[in-house]
Amino acid sequence: MKTYAELRGEKPFDWNKFLENPPEKGSEEHWDAGVRSGDWVTCACGNQCDIIPRSSLGCPNDDKLERLGSDFYIDVNAGEWECAKNTLYLIEKRSAEIIEGLTKLN
Repeated sequence: MKTYAELRGEKPFDWNKFLENPPEKGSEEHWDAGVRSGDWVTCACGNQCDIIPRSSLGCPNDDKLERLGSDFYIDVNAGEWECAKNTLYLIEKRSAEIIEGLTKLN
Protein backbone atom coordinates (compact mmCIF):
# COMPACT_ATOMS: atom_id res chain seq x y z
CA MET A 1 0.00 0.00 0.00
CA LYS A 2 1.09 3.56 -0.68
CA THR A 3 1.02 6.41 1.77
CA TYR A 4 -1.20 9.38 1.07
CA ALA A 5 1.97 11.46 0.61
CA GLU A 6 3.15 9.10 -2.14
CA LEU A 7 -0.26 9.24 -3.80
CA ARG A 8 0.10 13.03 -3.91
CA GLY A 9 3.62 12.83 -5.39
CA GLU A 10 5.56 13.43 -2.18
CA LYS A 11 8.38 11.31 -0.85
CA PRO A 12 7.28 9.57 2.37
CA PHE A 13 8.75 11.05 5.55
CA ASP A 14 9.68 8.78 8.45
CA TRP A 15 8.42 10.72 11.45
CA ASN A 16 9.48 7.95 13.84
CA LYS A 17 13.06 8.18 12.62
CA PHE A 18 12.94 11.97 12.77
CA LEU A 19 11.75 11.88 16.39
CA GLU A 20 14.51 9.45 17.42
CA ASN A 21 16.97 12.31 17.07
CA PRO A 22 14.94 15.53 16.90
CA PRO A 23 16.55 18.87 16.11
CA GLU A 24 17.28 21.62 18.55
CA LYS A 25 14.16 23.62 19.33
CA GLY A 26 14.13 26.80 17.28
CA SER A 27 16.59 25.52 14.68
CA GLU A 28 15.98 25.67 10.94
CA GLU A 29 15.39 21.90 10.93
CA HIS A 30 12.77 22.37 13.66
CA TRP A 31 11.10 25.09 11.59
CA ASP A 32 11.11 22.84 8.50
CA ALA A 33 9.53 20.01 10.50
CA GLY A 34 6.86 22.42 11.72
CA VAL A 35 5.99 23.33 8.14
CA ARG A 36 5.91 19.64 7.10
CA SER A 37 3.74 18.72 10.10
CA GLY A 38 1.24 21.43 9.18
CA ASP A 39 0.45 20.09 5.72
CA TRP A 40 -2.06 17.20 5.57
CA VAL A 41 -0.05 15.62 2.75
CA THR A 42 3.31 15.59 4.54
CA CYS A 43 2.20 15.43 8.19
CA ALA A 44 2.06 12.27 10.27
CA CYS A 45 -1.44 11.54 8.93
CA GLY A 46 -0.28 12.02 5.34
CA ASN A 47 2.34 9.37 5.87
CA GLN A 48 -0.33 6.79 6.62
CA CYS A 49 -2.04 4.56 4.06
CA ASP A 50 -3.78 6.25 1.16
CA ILE A 51 -7.00 4.23 1.65
CA ILE A 52 -7.94 6.32 4.69
CA PRO A 53 -10.87 8.54 3.59
CA ARG A 54 -9.90 12.22 3.34
CA SER A 55 -11.26 15.57 2.28
CA SER A 56 -10.06 17.20 -0.93
CA LEU A 57 -7.40 19.00 1.16
CA GLY A 58 -6.09 15.72 2.57
CA CYS A 59 -7.57 16.08 6.03
CA PRO A 60 -8.74 12.72 7.39
CA ASN A 61 -12.53 12.37 7.49
CA ASP A 62 -12.23 10.57 10.83
CA ASP A 63 -12.66 13.16 13.61
CA LYS A 64 -10.32 11.40 16.03
CA LEU A 65 -7.53 11.05 13.46
CA GLU A 66 -7.99 14.69 12.42
CA ARG A 67 -7.66 15.84 16.05
CA LEU A 68 -4.55 13.71 16.50
CA GLY A 69 -3.04 15.22 13.36
CA SER A 70 -3.68 18.71 14.70
CA ASP A 71 -2.18 17.72 18.06
CA PHE A 72 0.91 16.40 16.28
CA TYR A 73 1.33 19.73 14.50
CA ILE A 74 1.11 21.55 17.84
CA ASP A 75 3.60 19.15 19.48
CA VAL A 76 6.15 19.50 16.67
CA ASN A 77 5.88 23.28 16.50
CA ALA A 78 6.31 23.53 20.27
CA GLY A 79 9.35 21.25 20.14
CA GLU A 80 7.59 18.90 22.55
CA TRP A 81 9.30 15.82 21.12
CA GLU A 82 8.10 13.26 23.69
CA CYS A 83 4.52 14.44 23.24
CA ALA A 84 4.99 14.26 19.46
CA LYS A 85 6.21 10.64 19.77
CA ASN A 86 3.15 9.72 21.80
CA THR A 87 0.80 11.49 19.40
CA LEU A 88 2.45 9.76 16.44
CA TYR A 89 1.89 6.41 18.16
CA LEU A 90 -1.79 7.29 18.59
CA ILE A 91 -2.03 8.38 14.93
CA GLU A 92 -0.57 5.06 13.79
CA LYS A 93 -2.89 3.14 16.11
CA ARG A 94 -6.02 4.98 14.94
CA SER A 95 -4.95 4.66 11.30
CA ALA A 96 -4.56 0.89 11.75
CA GLU A 97 -8.08 0.72 13.23
CA ILE A 98 -9.51 2.63 10.27
CA ILE A 99 -7.63 0.49 7.75
CA GLU A 100 -8.75 -2.70 9.48
CA GLY A 101 -12.36 -1.54 9.34
CA LEU A 102 -12.08 -0.67 5.67
CA THR A 103 -10.38 -3.91 4.64
CA LYS A 104 -12.82 -6.10 6.59
CA LEU A 105 -15.58 -4.73 4.39
CA ASN A 106 -13.88 -6.12 1.26
